[in-house]
Amino acid sequence: MNLRDCLLIFSYFALVWLRHPKGMNIRFQLFAVFFILAGFSAFAQGSICSNIEPFCAGDQRLTFPNSNATNSSQISGELGPDYGCLEEQPYPAWFFLQVEDNGNLRFRISQNSREDGRGVPLDVDFVVWGPFERGEDYCSASNLSVANQVDCSYLPDSVETMTIPNARENEIYVVVITNFEQVPGFISLEQTNTGEGSTDCSILEFDLGDDIAVCGEDEYLLDGTSDEDAEYQWFKYDESLMEYVEIPNETGPTLLVTEEGDYKLIVTDVLEDKTEEDEINISFYDIPEIFPAEDLANCDSGSSIDLTLLNNQLIGAAAEVSDREVRFYESLQTAEDNEAIASPQNFPFEEGKQLYARVVDNESGCLSEIESFNLTIFDFPEYSLAEETVVCVNLAGNAIGSSTLGEDLGEEYQYEWILDGNIVSTEARYTLEVLPGNGILEQNIIHAESGCFQSYSTSIQPVSRPETLEVNISGSDFGDGYVINLEAVGGIGQEFASYEYRLDGGNWRSSPRFKDVRPGNHFTYVRETNGCGETRSTSFFLVGYPRFFTPNNDGFNDTWQLITDENIKIHEVMIFDRYGKSIIELKAGEDFSWDGTTNGRPLPETDYWFKVIFSTNSTDREEFMANISLIR
Repeated sequence: MNLRDCLLIFSYFALVWLRHPKGMNIRFQLFAVFFILAGFSAFAQGSICSNIEPFCAGDQRLTFPNSNATNSSQISGELGPDYGCLEEQPYPAWFFLQVEDNGNLRFRISQNSREDGRGVPLDVDFVVWGPFERGEDYCSASNLSVANQVDCSYLPDSVETMTIPNARENEIYVVVITNFEQVPGFISLEQTNTGEGSTDCSILEFDLGDDIAVCGEDEYLLDGTSDEDAEYQWFKYDESLMEYVEIPNETGPTLLVTEEGDYKLIVTDVLEDKTEEDEINISFYDIPEIFPAEDLANCDSGSSIDLTLLNNQLIGAAAEVSDREVRFYESLQTAEDNEAIASPQNFPFEEGKQLYARVVDNESGCLSEIESFNLTIFDFPEYSLAEETVVCVNLAGNAIGSSTLGEDLGEEYQYEWILDGNIVSTEARYTLEVLPGNGILEQNIIHAESGCFQSYSTSIQPVSRPETLEVNISGSDFGDGYVINLEAVGGIGQEFASYEYRLDGGNWRSSPRFKDVRPGNHFTYVRETNGCGETRSTSFFLVGYPRFFTPNNDGFNDTWQLITDENIKIHEVMIFDRYGKSIIELKAGEDFSWDGTTNGRPLPETDYWFKVIFSTNSTDREEFMANISLIR
């Protein structure tokens, strides 16, 4: 407990002992000394009627220091007024009030050693006179008479009720509140029947307001209008003189300001010769610019989103972010009223919702125009990695090639390629040249501005060329023709490989089946389409016959003969003209070739027929007949 509290408690109990019942002419003057020692002080009150102060009671309690030895030399009430029930008037405080609205007025008056009312209760007494008209001499003895007394109390209480019945608009009442304990404290006044009548607070509440930042305009109208009959003086602070200088010819309640600076208004109540003054600073600023923003996308339909991700877009690249602030709003109306969202970093996400934003200049507080945007779910570009990715290896399983994966989606995206838990590249595309230990290549794609990302992976499959290429032959040149079916055998990763096939020097094709293959010696090939290598079959021979010959002694196709090998046995060959006339017959053991003559005479160019009787290792005698062309 501090010294002040001790003195207050001591004072309270001493007063109870010395002053009861009320009316004894005993004073305990040491209390003022105790409280002065305690360091209690307050500003001066209207201690005599000529220094009367205006006051009003609105819808809130009005608390002000009482009159006491620390702030007043007026120990007792001045001579002249009739103080009614107040047998004594120690340290009076004079006030007047003006009625604003008709009605019965009832006030609660209390006095306490502490401003918050939690200290020692102090006896409070009062007397009120009236009504008077503005301009009257309130302080004259004839006015402050018993005839004009409205209410009075000299009870030994710290809380009193003051009543002014049937108060009328613009009437004036004079009030004296005394400090019977003669110790520093606070008087509280509040109207307890608000709504039935009111007092006029206009002169007391004169206020130009807070310092003003004028946004986007080159002038501002200051308004100090009072409801009272008043005179006005406007001043502007002169930096060179370091004082306020009166502005000539500005005697009205308003002032049109076109220059920045500090201004002061003094308002004088003509009737009471009371003055009020207020100062204000006026500064002019440009409206901050706000830039369009793209719709804000959430990574998914989660519960919240960070609206401040749009700050840089809305403020613009040219502005200093530290000089600007972005405020977000749920509706156009709240944006116009500047009722910002309290927690924009954790705003409930609702797809398709329209929100609004304004940029604030931190120095001036000026607000930009209103910009709108929508909440959406982030839409990643269509993109994927193959389920499996082939890496070429040799038949021993060692990598011999590379695979390039990925796609550049634009500058707004970042990339991570991961092998065996390690980031191996941050480029859009990645060339894989080694086999991962876990068999998986992973990729993260991050949208830098929103932070949204997608993860992808592909299974790495080693693939080699086939170890061998098997040739399966069906059919015959002496029938519907030869059909060749190829089969890639062996190698690594065949289930993930893709093959193309070729017969002799022909074109590569995806089908392993070749029809109508001509007789003769052949090779076939297979290659893995990812570039993992090529395999050639062993050569094979097909028995058959030529479809034409050119007996012109140029060394090419001059004779016609069967194409055969040791797997087929020719028993007889017969050649006919187109009418079925036999031209030549060749028996087993003879040369089975024909030079296009009969009996040494060249035959004409035309089509001819032949019939062959043959057998194979797996069949008995068979016959085959077809036509051939003789071309000269």
